[in-house]
Amino acid sequence: MLRRLLVLDGVVAVCRFQDDGTVIDSAGLISEDMMANLARFALWYRRMISGNCDVFSLFSQMNGWTPARGWVVKGAQMSVLSVANIVAMVENKDAAVNAVLAALDEAAHE
Repeated sequence: MLRRLLVLDGVVAVCRFQDDGTVIDSAGLISEDMMANLARFALWYRRMISGNCDVFSLFSQMNGWTPARGWVVKGAQMSVLSVANIVAMVENKDAAVNAVLAALDEAAHE
């Protein structure tokens, strides 16, 4: 299932992880150790984003911010995108971020 996300332009790696950060399934061009680190990062970042969205929702008094549906961390050459418990690493020069996020959202609901 995750392998079909690799055909999207710029996607280097993708993994599904459990609520404790362990990898359930993965595919891509990075090592198993890096994939495990990616999953742990995504888990902890999701937790942090969830708290931040709660605070933003409270201060802004706007609906629809919680629960957070996904996030993006953009680096100089690579970015990490996540929806639910699936995370992808992409090359910025090649990736269509909105398309990758849409595919992650679809995969998260299968």
